[in-house]
Amino acid sequence: MKLQLLAIAGWSVLSILATPQIVRAAEKIDLDPRQPAKSVTEWMAQIEAATVQVSAVKVERSENELDIILETTDGNPLKIGAIRAERDRLIAEIPNARLALPEGQSFQAENPTADIALVQVIQESNQIRVLVIGKNALPQTLVTLRTGQQSYALNEEEESEEEEVVVTATRTEEGVQNVPRSVTVVTREQIQAQSNVNRDLTSILGTLVPGLGASSEAQQSFTQTLRGRPPLVLIDGVPISSNIDNDTSVANLRRIDIASIDRVEVVRGPSAIYGDGAAGGVINIITRRAGQNQIVSTAEIGVRSVGNLRSGSFGNLLQYGFSGQQGKVDFAASITRDSFGTPFDAEGDRPPIFADSEANSTSMNLFGKLGVQIDPQQRFQITANYFNDAQSQNGDYDLTVGEIPGIQKARFLDRPVEFIDSTDPFNRGTLFQFDYRHDRVLNSKLQAQVYYRETKTAASLFDNRVFDADSPLALGRSVVTSERFGGRLQLETPLASNLSLLWGADYSSEDSEGNYDVFDVDEFDSSGGRRARRIGSAIRIAPFTIKNLGLFSQLQWDVSEKLSLSGGVRYDNFNVSVVDNWIDGETGFAAQGGDKTLSDVVFNAGIVYKLTPQVSLFTNFAQGFSLPNLSRILQQPAAGFNFAEDVTLSAPQKVDSYELGIRGRWRNVQASLAGFYSYSSLGTTVEFTDIGDEFRVIRSPQRNYGVELAVDWQPSDRWKLGGTLTWSEGEREDPETQEFLAITGYEVSPLKLSAYLENETLPGWNNRLQAVYIGRRNRAFNAGIDPVGIESYLVVDLISSLKLGNGTLSLGVKNLLNNQYLNIGNQLSAGFDDSFGAASRGRAYTLTYRWSW
Repeated sequence: MKLQLLAIAGWSVLSILATPQIVRAAEKIDLDPRQPAKSVTEWMAQIEAATVQVSAVKVERSENELDIILETTDGNPLKIGAIRAERDRLIAEIPNARLALPEGQSFQAENPTADIALVQVIQESNQIRVLVIGKNALPQTLVTLRTGQQSYALNEEEESEEEEVVVTATRTEEGVQNVPRSVTVVTREQIQAQSNVNRDLTSILGTLVPGLGASSEAQQSFTQTLRGRPPLVLIDGVPISSNIDNDTSVANLRRIDIASIDRVEVVRGPSAIYGDGAAGGVINIITRRAGQNQIVSTAEIGVRSVGNLRSGSFGNLLQYGFSGQQGKVDFAASITRDSFGTPFDAEGDRPPIFADSEANSTSMNLFGKLGVQIDPQQRFQITANYFNDAQSQNGDYDLTVGEIPGIQKARFLDRPVEFIDSTDPFNRGTLFQFDYRHDRVLNSKLQAQVYYRETKTAASLFDNRVFDADSPLALGRSVVTSERFGGRLQLETPLASNLSLLWGADYSSEDSEGNYDVFDVDEFDSSGGRRARRIGSAIRIAPFTIKNLGLFSQLQWDVSEKLSLSGGVRYDNFNVSVVDNWIDGETGFAAQGGDKTLSDVVFNAGIVYKLTPQVSLFTNFAQGFSLPNLSRILQQPAAGFNFAEDVTLSAPQKVDSYELGIRGRWRNVQASLAGFYSYSSLGTTVEFTDIGDEFRVIRSPQRNYGVELAVDWQPSDRWKLGGTLTWSEGEREDPETQEFLAITGYEVSPLKLSAYLENETLPGWNNRLQAVYIGRRNRAFNAGIDPVGIESYLVVDLISSLKLGNGTLSLGVKNLLNNQYLNIGNQLSAGFDDSFGAASRGRAYTLTYRWSW
């Protein structure tokens, strides 16, 4: 019944939004313009009649310019869609247009200039595509597309810098200025620069993206939230987040090496476009693409010290990649091996292993992509990625620190652990995906994707007896596994020259479980805590399966050159199945599982108004619908817990979000300012009574709100500067008093400020100074939620790069001022027990050389 209502509602919206152009076209073909089409044939006839006819194509040459002129039958100008550059060609797409040339449905001109091999104008479904193909490279000749009195430069440098295209916000290519949401694009150049001080993607994004919390830097931690709520992490549109570990974005964002990344798009706020747990927003990691016609190889070698050049702090980096194109086939591949030494804090002491996600680790990443351009309308692509991050457990927390009077910091206990019948801690991820695109299916652009993803994470060994001498699980470590397969299908259908519909479906099936590896206590104690023999396993999180079907439709209506409207609807259906009966390995309590089906419909609507070509106002309303984190609910269950009969803990979460912002993009200045408010009548947060002790899952009304600012300025060709500001808060209603209390600092970060100053000191020599400041936050402490208030800290980095030969030599200095500080998570842990208050790294150095041939 819901699906029928959804279809009727969608058809009604299309009928209401029918433009005058379609109405006039309907009159011409003897259809009643006041009535919606009653069949697919009538609907297609309306679209066909609304299509603008191009009666002539001309190419005019001059010394430094090439004009491509499109003449229409009625003399009206065409609306130009996407303009982009790919490898050796310039591409312009003109929606709702059809070639009506005397010579047929195509036009081409060979060798019109010295650097252009071919100009081609072809018909694709309900659009015209203009191709300008250079001779082995992008054309240097200025190419202009003219229609009526309007002209569009296809390769003018100034124009290409103005237009920044994203795909994550709407699931289709869209200029940032036309998106009614806050979006941040972290480019490959930015990622490469940041890799000189830190290759950890959580730290890179935490530095560059407004609204994203500061990196926890820890191996195991609460999620790095986006606007105070968990984000959905994707790789090329494939969900990497899983319900069982969406509280560990450290693991999610460390399942691909940054050498394989082309860019990262971050959409802030809940998403009715993707669904599937995107309560805080979407982080889409987009992988490398093929290069020019020739094969291009890149390599990088590096050495780093994560502790002020102390012995044992050194690690190294080796990376090789290649990409290219041969005829219709293009490819890209890379292999990376990255090792980290032992970190030291600013005072020269070693922090415990739990405090640093990269300490004493070696990661290996294999990435490959193969694409085939079957014809101008069809493309098929295969992508594979394997990531393995192994970490040696060569030490532990010294728990005697907590017995020392006064405020102390965590101390490293030099006690390497040898695992027997088991392995060192690791984080692994395997991904296979198949993508297919066809530009002429049902008068639409079709994109289809099928994927398989497997992840497995094994944590460090921990002695639970320090918290509970009678614990059923005396000595163990968590092992979390998730396996998922699914697919996405979407069609982009033009309804008029200024109206388009995106519609489709998402499906996934995920099996997850979390276990404890159990180790021999007697052998561990007799070896002085240096030998851990695995003797069995116990349940930490009961095995469960989630099957999700999402149906969506999204309208985009460009009312005028200044005003754009968008809106959509999504239906999500979740089938959840938890193993029938289990015994919790930590509490020893028995619990029961069962099946549940949960579904709902969510909406979104957005408006973009361009005050000027450079400045736009935007506002949006977006809903998100997702399951709560089942690992929290199924871990340490209360005695007699029954999942099938539970009403509150396992209930889904629906988030309403409101956003208002302004965005400006000039030649030398780019700026954005946005405010947001989100509310869920049944939010999900946790409360701890002590570190290592049981936590309490709280389901109650929750609200988050804040302000985000980003500014970049290029006063000259040699200088760049800018920064970001993120202020956010989160509150949940106390079930007993009905008052709103501050949410824990594990989930809501304090004020975050970032700034940078970049200068080309000499030709080929660039220097960048950047800083991140984390402010104080006492609200959760004053409300009795957090054990301590969060104190502020400042981290300053230096990045220097010099072009040398065919490559670039780079030096990065992390924590340049060698400040001693505790990150947010470790400050809160220290509030429970000084033994867990680990300091972050002191000054760290990275020296790399990157070249290509």
